[in-house]
Amino acid sequence: MKTVQDVIQVRKTLMVLFCALAIGSVHAETLEDIYNLAVLNDPQLGVAQAVFLSRNEVVAQNRALILPSLSVVGETSDNRRTFPTNPSRTSPNPPTTARFNDHSWAAILNQPVFRLDSWYRFQQSKSIQAEAVANFATEQQSLLVRVAESYFAILEAEAALSASGAERDAVQRQLEQVQQRFDVGLVAITDVLESQAAYDSSTVNVIEAEGAQSTSFEPLLRLTGSNLQNVNGLEEEFPIKYPEPQNEEAWVEIALQNNYSLTSARERLHTAEKGVKLAKAGHYPTIDAQIAYGHNVSGSASFLGNKLDQRSMSLNLTVPIYQGGRVRSLVRQSGYDLEAAQQNFDLIQRQVVEATRSLYTAINTDVARVRARLRGIESSQSALDATQTGYEVGTRNIVDVLNAQRTLYLSQFQYASARYQYVLDTLRLKQAVGTLSPEDIYDLNNFIDSAITVSRTTPTTR
Repeated sequence: MKTVQDVIQVRKTLMVLFCALAIGSVHAETLEDIYNLAVLNDPQLGVAQAVFLSRNEVVAQNRALILPSLSVVGETSDNRRTFPTNPSRTSPNPPTTARFNDHSWAAILNQPVFRLDSWYRFQQSKSIQAEAVANFATEQQSLLVRVAESYFAILEAEAALSASGAERDAVQRQLEQVQQRFDVGLVAITDVLESQAAYDSSTVNVIEAEGAQSTSFEPLLRLTGSNLQNVNGLEEEFPIKYPEPQNEEAWVEIALQNNYSLTSARERLHTAEKGVKLAKAGHYPTIDAQIAYGHNVSGSASFLGNKLDQRSMSLNLTVPIYQGGRVRSLVRQSGYDLEAAQQNFDLIQRQVVEATRSLYTAINTDVARVRARLRGIESSQSALDATQTGYEVGTRNIVDVLNAQRTLYLSQFQYASARYQYVLDTLRLKQAVGTLSPEDIYDLNNFIDSAITVSRTTPTTR
């Protein structure tokens, strides 16, 4: 999986590329094209990136608490002082008023010497940062799966539409043949009525499939920000194979080590553990070393003169005695947070194991299903041929023929659907074990056939 910085750089590079190509006119057709557009435009990934960059700052902020700090302060004041004169009953003198300016500045260097709270907060921030990295990696993998799900949902909807259209066309031809045979008295009117009913039903199925196929393109707008109208299909030669290694426990072990959601929960647990230490540190004393230099200028006269430079070095000790029970409350709260983080970690760990086992089994089932569906097409075609022959010689009726046609086209759709389900389950298993990366999309894109174009259908009423 690419690092967080790599993905951010990819987003910046794609931004420049697509701006140069005028993104509004880009016509993405392959899986790779759509993924690249999604990396640039998907709001969910954009939110995740911004959250990561925000959380990534906590380490620098908390490191500053254990480093020296330097500050400069200054002050100036305008003063007026009135001095009374010696009173005289015969000739009183007015009081004397003096105005002068006082100003000063000081530079203060402070170095924390013993602050366990700052140290634990700094260590805690590293776990917070690691959790943010894992969360962003989770969103990166989620985008890969969401793109694939949206893409293959279109192909599956197209397969359903193709099957419905083929069935309608076959039923229409059958209706025409039955009508001709009825006109010459070879079949009964019931055959015509059965064929007409089947044709009307298949027409409704096509209309529904057209709507579903058109709607299936909508998620691409959310992912890419572009109103895409065409995608390419999957090659027939796409390999369907069992997962390697053929060992369920090996996959579970990899998932427990690499799953990003589990990594995030583990780092959240570490954060909570350090939070307990941080809360308890409120009972401990703190020691700070300070060096200060000050310069004062006074407009008034004093025994120290009107200018004063002062240098000082100090070691400041603070011992908390009583803070109204706040520290004890924080310790209790951090203990509850730790318990919640532990329970959350246990839950996600079990969910990861469950998902990994389920997906491993699902892929093995998918492989068997694809092979069975392919054989089912061959069997359905043979059954249809036999049924049509039987109808010609009078041993089968028109309903048998229509049912055999429906079974054939359903088998074709189920075969295509099983292939797409295999692809998605494979990506989901890699996501569960934490190994899913953009290279998986790029490798899959090698089996996207540019000669197969799926265009968005405009639904029509018939």
